[in-house]
Amino acid sequence: MNILASNLLTRREEKRFTQSYVALQCGMSQPNYSAIERGKTDPSISQLKKFAEVLDTTVDDLISEKPRQNPILGHKNILTESDKDIYIKILENQLRALMAEKQKGQ
Repeated sequence: MNILASNLLTRREEKRFTQSYVALQCGMSQPNYSAIERGKTDPSISQLKKFAEVLDTTVDDLISEKPRQNPILGHKNILTESDKDIYIKILENQLRALMAEKQKGQ
């Protein structure tokens, strides 16, 4: 399996997407996507861009031997916008809870 194929498989599984879902979102058939994910065929540049978009990553990370590590979470890829929104909401909720505890203690 080549680096791209391995990274596609890893990222797709991290997102819990099926091959059929990724293929549909990228405008291709599942067998064609599967062949790319198994390293049997190479995607076009436009297909690579679509994969990166659907898998919420970058083309660079898909084709790199060592995808960038998130310094906070320690897993592949920089935080996506949706990840950032989730973390902000979690932190806001924790801050509200801490502030409420502090007010009760005063």
